[in-house]
Amino acid sequence: MNLAALLISLLALADFSSFTYCHDNSRGPYESQCVQLDAEAKGEVRFRRREAETVTLPIQLSPGATEKFQTLLAATNYLERPETFESGRKIADLGPKRLMIEMPSGKREGTFNFSIRKDITDLSNFFEGLINQETIVFDMTTALKFDRLSIPKRLEQIENEIRSNRIADPERLIPVLERIEKDQQILNYARTQAGKIKKQVQTGKKP
Repeated sequence: MNLAALLISLLALADFSSFTYCHDNSRGPYESQCVQLDAEAKGEVRFRRREAETVTLPIQLSPGATEKFQTLLAATNYLERPETFESGRKIADLGPKRLMIEMPSGKREGTFNFSIRKDITDLSNFFEGLINQETIVFDMTTALKFDRLSIPKRLEQIENEIRSNRIADPERLIPVLERIEKDQQILNYARTQAGKIKKQVQTGKKP
């Protein structure tokens, strides 16, 4: 295939309508966690804690995270050869991860517990970071309403997660950090800490 034909083929694949990543876990606090995005990185996050109702939240990735999502997805050639996602190694049950993309040419879908394909693990790690940050933001928003005393500890969690690269799109933390910073009913220490984390996110520095 010549270069022009290859580019046309990749552009056709890039015209996808929906990408979905889900992670089910029989052991963790969440039974199911999913992110669904369109080609512009807009969509929704769904997660369900054990013995609780499913929470659905809208999501729009920042420009930087949108570019990373599109780059990581393209690196998999839009989930090419889904039968190779699973390594087949006998390891602990990490919970099945399901990836699905819908394109004009059809749907591709694959499931794995553990993969040795770097392109697939990179994409999976990105979405694990998205899920992690969205559940943290949801819990922080709930704490602002019902449990303000827990906010300093939750801010420490955010710092640790950013430092450990377990947050995929830190800019999405800014609105809740600003709410904390402006809330006069929250301890001054926590408000100051929220402002510090916000500036670090804005400058791209780690805590």
